[in-house]
Amino acid sequence: MVLGVPSGASAQESGASIVDSRAGVEEVIVTARRRSEDLARVPGTIAVFGQDQLIERAIRSDSDLQLVAPGLTIRQTQGNNSLTYSIRGQSADTFSGSPSAVIAYMNEVPLTIGSASSFYDLESIQVLKGPQGTLFGRNTTGGAVLYTSAKPTNEFAARFRGRVGNLDLREIEGMVNIPIVDNTVLLRAAFSIVDRDGYIHNRANNSYLGELSRTSGRVSLTIKPSETVTNDTVFQYADIGGTNTGASYTYSAYPCGATNHGFVLTCSSGLLFSPALDDVVATPGAWANYLAAHPDAYAPGLLAYIEEQRRNGAYSTYYPLGAKQDGKDWLLSNTTSFDVNDNLQIRNIFGASRSESDSDRPQIGAPFITILTANLDTGEVGNESLIKSISEELQLQGRTDSGSLDYIVGFYFQREEGDTIWPQTYFDLSPVLLPSSVTNAFRIENKTSALYAQGTWDVSSWIDNLRLTAGIRYTWEKVRIKQLPRATYTYGMPDQHNSFSDPSWELGLEYQATPSLFAYIKTRGSFRSGGFNGSAPPVDAPAEQGGNIFKSEQTQDIEAGLKSRGSLFGRPANLSLAVYHQWIQDVQRVEFPDPDGPGGLASIAVTANVPSAKVYGLELEASIMPTDWLQLGLTGAYTHASFSDGNVELFGTAYKYGPVGDTPEVSGTFFAQVHFPTSENTGDISLRGEVYAQTSQYFSNAADSVALDTELPGYGVVSGRLQWANIMGTRLSAALFGKNLLDKTYFVGGMTLASALGHNAAAVGEPRTYGLELAYEF
Repeated sequence: MVLGVPSGASAQESGASIVDSRAGVEEVIVTARRRSEDLARVPGTIAVFGQDQLIERAIRSDSDLQLVAPGLTIRQTQGNNSLTYSIRGQSADTFSGSPSAVIAYMNEVPLTIGSASSFYDLESIQVLKGPQGTLFGRNTTGGAVLYTSAKPTNEFAARFRGRVGNLDLREIEGMVNIPIVDNTVLLRAAFSIVDRDGYIHNRANNSYLGELSRTSGRVSLTIKPSETVTNDTVFQYADIGGTNTGASYTYSAYPCGATNHGFVLTCSSGLLFSPALDDVVATPGAWANYLAAHPDAYAPGLLAYIEEQRRNGAYSTYYPLGAKQDGKDWLLSNTTSFDVNDNLQIRNIFGASRSESDSDRPQIGAPFITILTANLDTGEVGNESLIKSISEELQLQGRTDSGSLDYIVGFYFQREEGDTIWPQTYFDLSPVLLPSSVTNAFRIENKTSALYAQGTWDVSSWIDNLRLTAGIRYTWEKVRIKQLPRATYTYGMPDQHNSFSDPSWELGLEYQATPSLFAYIKTRGSFRSGGFNGSAPPVDAPAEQGGNIFKSEQTQDIEAGLKSRGSLFGRPANLSLAVYHQWIQDVQRVEFPDPDGPGGLASIAVTANVPSAKVYGLELEASIMPTDWLQLGLTGAYTHASFSDGNVELFGTAYKYGPVGDTPEVSGTFFAQVHFPTSENTGDISLRGEVYAQTSQYFSNAADSVALDTELPGYGVVSGRLQWANIMGTRLSAALFGKNLLDKTYFVGGMTLASALGHNAAAVGEPRTYGLELAYEF
């Protein structure tokens, strides 16, 4: 929980309200319960970043959030444009039909964008940890990330900010705010343009992976026809290009005969791409013929290439195709608020979005085509995705005349349609063996409706300063999958349908022990909806029986916490501590079984329901201002996640899950910020240093069985920013910034193909980046 009072930022009602840290301890307003409340009195673990914090801490994209919000993992599976949020061990696997357990919202509308984005002109970002099913709907079994764009104000204002740096960084963003009709029609427009070179050398074509080319714009219009009615409309468009880093680092591969805790490891890649090919095809000279046709291949074979990859380093790879990222997204949100009276408000939230991407993603990084994001038979290259969504939410928020009960009642509807095209090619050993190519092409339609109610009741008549919160939501969901014409084997098969309905609930107590000490305990239940896995056989049966259906995932938790906002030794200080225990049943996890039995080469992706898992942990935040010019802060998370019962059987083969992937056991951030004493006319000079560190994590959920050697080492990253604001009394500001200043090589995720192909690849983090920033405000 970020309770440390950050430096200068302010926000409107729907986001975070944060004031200058040198002024002492002030309120931080959040909307974790869909209404504006003081963070210090909200029962829950929440990380909050206001507009200025986003700039000071260089939070400019999704992946930056992990470095400032310990306990949140921004998981990279197939690289920098394939991101999944993970909180408290809750995430979604690659190639899974399962929705993410952490849902992102923009202005209270769920986001369908599937690639990395740029953050600009945001009012705030709030990271909510733990199940959020009553107020934010199904699938939020791990948490929610709330983005709020800056709203138009009743004054003319403009701001432009430019950055240049290494890797030929060129970035510019701007904002113009215009009150068209005084306090009645307000307009705000903002944009962001980012271009940067890549940092991973692709030896196959002498290109660089990790290039950024993103252009985005946003227009916000606020209309206030009367004192009681406000309508906010926001339209945002983004064009996302560049190149994907992919899981470009060949991390591990298995020799034939290798086992792990009694499980026989798949060795297809290591066997076929080696001199042993002669024996496999019973043809002397087969490997020599392969090498002659593929002169860039590594002659000793894939298993030996693991060490060669280490010698080449993390920022060198080999991928024979391009790695382009081409995406276009737009999002429309419209929120109407009607104040019926002082104690009752009606809100309507409408959202519509469209996200389209074409993405070629390196999946191994070795000079062997074990797998390609391409169908060499048809010429299709790159994974394609088209997601369209429309949502409608009607809320009634209010409080009783006595003020003893705050409540919210609502109805929610969403219709989402997603087309997915996955072309794949396996094992190009030509001319010895021809590759196998296949394209999965399917559409999943989802219709969701829900009713919900939640209230907080002041029961001070029983116990002073005690409040009780209770909430419930019931969701009905209909899912349909349709095979599309580009599907190699499944087009023409009948559509499949399924329905799910489940409750979510919350019950908790809140106690304001003293004016500066707040305590709470609560329990929650939620679920992640079931559905279909598009790359599995379209058979009306669960994965355990050879089909593509998976059940809903259920979860319950209990969380207790303390929040103190006051002083220590006479100096402003904050402390927040939370402990929790979460139980999950029918955990949705992907696996790559072989429908033809062990030893075959026809592995497919299916989403299985693993019987049970549990997560418990502790989250801590503390900050203090020992002097008026110095602020120190610490945020940490201890997360212990495990599968209580990780045994499943798919197509007659036993699998065992564990440990839980993408979840470092310990992560934390320490920062120090200094405001140098200057005269009033000089401006504000400040220096901020920050260290993020975490222990090791796995990029597979089956490292103890079929996915050996998928543990990524722990690491630490040092970042800093030296800023001079309002230079010599002007509106000009300048800053020097840097991230990963010690140029640490580290990994941020991976692509596990252990049970499918017998090898794994990792995604490498960014090297040292630094630059100069200039900003001017009108």
